Formats: sequence, C-alpha cells, structure tokens
Amino acid sequence: MDLSVDFHFCAAHRLPYYDGPCFRMHGHNYKLQVVVTGKPNPRDGMIIDFEEIRKKAWELALNQCDHHTLNDFLENPTAENVIVWIWDRLKPQLPQLKELRLWETPEYCVAYSAD
Repeated sequence: MDLSVDFHFCAAHRLPYYDGPCFRMHGHNYKLQVVVTGKPNPRDGMIIDFEEIRKKAWELALNQCDHHTLNDFLENPTAENVIVWIWDRLKPQLPQLKELRLWETPEYCVAYSAD
C-alpha cells in the first residue's frame, strides 16, 4: 500500500550550463510529492503518520530550499539534481520512501525512485 504527502515551497535558481532563459536567475513555486510504501501496522492501522513524513521532509530538506537560492548548495540545480538531493536526505531517515515527484511548474514534473 502506498500513501503520499504533498509539499509546496518557493525557491530561486539558475542553470549555469543551460543555453536558454533558465541560465538567468528565476524562481519556481515547487510542488513535491513524497510517496511511502508498506503494510499498515495492525495496532494503529497506519503505515506511518502523515505528520511524521511532513516533519522529516521539512527538517531534512525543505527548510534549506524554501525561500532560498538552490545554487547556494547545488552547483547545477536542475529538477533532476534537486530531486536526487532531496532523496539523499530523506531516504536514510524514511526507509519506507518509495518515490519522489517534483514539479517546477504545473506542467513539468520529474519522478525519482530507488529502482
């Protein structure tokens, strides 16, 4: 069984190796979806508390991103690199993590999983 929690954060970045408008500093209103998998605990009926996912995501990754410049800690903050950076911070503390989805815009999304 899978469950997900959605997050929203705002961040600025520029793509230093891109030949186009995204070379310049600009911002996005990102959406992140965190998907975990597992079997519900027979006692409480939950895979994991939604709030535990929310707390870990903000503490381990999103607080560093929200209203910050991603280039301050990522050399080339493409959506692909940002999602791997988030994964690397969440997975050790959230072993049930199955997949991340990151939208830069409502139309553009990247998905990442351990597979």
